[in-house]
Amino acid sequence: MVKDQKDFEEDFDSLFYPKHIAFIGASESSRLGSMMYLPAFKNSIWASTFYPINPKHDRILDWKCYPSVLDVPYSIDTAYISLKTNYIADALKECVEKRIKWVIIFASGFSETGEIKGKKMEEELLTIIKGTKTRLIGPNCLGPLNAELGMAMIFSSQKGNHGGVSFMSQSGGHLTQLVDVGYKRDIRFHYGISFGNQIDLNCVDFLKYYRQNSDTTLIVAYLESSGSARTYDLFLELQKTTQVKPVILWKGGYTKEGSRAAFSHTGALSTNNKLWKSMARQTGTVLVRDNEEFWNTIKTFELLYPNYTPKGRNIGIITPGGGASVNVTDLFSNQNLQIPELSSESQLKIAKILPDINVSIKNPIDLGASGFILDVFTKCIDIVAKDPKIDIIIVPLWPDHIYRHVFSRMINIRDSTYKPFAFCLPNIADDKDLAIRFNSAKKLLHKKRVLYFLSFKNAAKSISLLCDYIEFLKSRNISPM
Repeated sequence: MVKDQKDFEEDFDSLFYPKHIAFIGASESSRLGSMMYLPAFKNSIWASTFYPINPKHDRILDWKCYPSVLDVPYSIDTAYISLKTNYIADALKECVEKRIKWVIIFASGFSETGEIKGKKMEEELLTIIKGTKTRLIGPNCLGPLNAELGMAMIFSSQKGNHGGVSFMSQSGGHLTQLVDVGYKRDIRFHYGISFGNQIDLNCVDFLKYYRQNSDTTLIVAYLESSGSARTYDLFLELQKTTQVKPVILWKGGYTKEGSRAAFSHTGALSTNNKLWKSMARQTGTVLVRDNEEFWNTIKTFELLYPNYTPKGRNIGIITPGGGASVNVTDLFSNQNLQIPELSSESQLKIAKILPDINVSIKNPIDLGASGFILDVFTKCIDIVAKDPKIDIIIVPLWPDHIYRHVFSRMINIRDSTYKPFAFCLPNIADDKDLAIRFNSAKKLLHKKRVLYFLSFKNAAKSISLLCDYIEFLKSRNISPM
């Protein structure tokens, strides 16, 4: 293990910014999924420093192929091993002899099988690297992602802008899905790691690195266990981290049946869900329960924290339609968010704009049919945004509003306030024409970095979790960054 903070950071930097990469087990004819990534490296910055390793081939994809990493005439930072389990130990020994710092093992078939043989193979791998400078990621994983450089052994698109979200995942599938969803929803990542069974490097190691890394502003994690780290060490590191950066944790396997599935997935031993909930509560970790909560909470924190942090839980809701306003109010109230009446001054201003019947000016603001008049809608949003009793502005929209020019007008209001501001959209998936129309508007929302949700329930839960975290910081006398 590295000893001080500077060495720790520099050591991990070489994982995310390797200069020379070896791929052990490379083959153009292999059906292993990992081989599908090889062509991507031909068009990457590693095109001339990528070394396929396979004694049965002289060349692969026009690269010179080496029998062993020991035959590569250059130092190697990172080696990926894509071999059957019975060949991995010998390949790892050669990596140690070559003094390769990082070794990523793709293969499954270890402790997650529940068999003694799989556990013993993991112990053998740890014995091989003991006392050396070689560190293991995995097995049963996809390894690191660097969104800035476009480096990742995953199937998802690597397009889009990089940002400050760094994540870790025991599941390669969740990592892949997160990057795919992130691209579509404009979540901007920086680093990522899929570490599978985490028998050596683990969640505490990466949590510490992300905490110290200046490019990381938000840390997100999918964990089924703490791996080779003690749960208490994870607790201590979370205590340090959440005081400087938010941590969003999706704990997989929190039910009895889910825990059984987690064991067969990554070998995660059953842990008391109450323990994880208590740890999250004490450390200020934002705990979510499923994939939709995960994606939406990440997006909420990425766009709102720390520049648009709410001062309280008071929500202002502006929408045409009494039924919709009741539904939104119920859902937000159910998440411990308040919908207070507007100040009398704001109510008077709105009353001068709206007709006397079929509307409500208190909060939620029901605009009635007048809400389909853009000037009326935007004027009322502006009044609510300026009301001193309102901390957060929520604007539920109807299909009639899903046009780029409508969003442009409303975004101008968003830009005039530091209060959190979010749109709630109708179910785009139910209407093909609406989905097509939204694509143009979505580009504007992403460009302007505006928060939107595809369901009221997701909006309410995500906003509430942001408020929870802000209250945690206040309870520790810590100001948001």
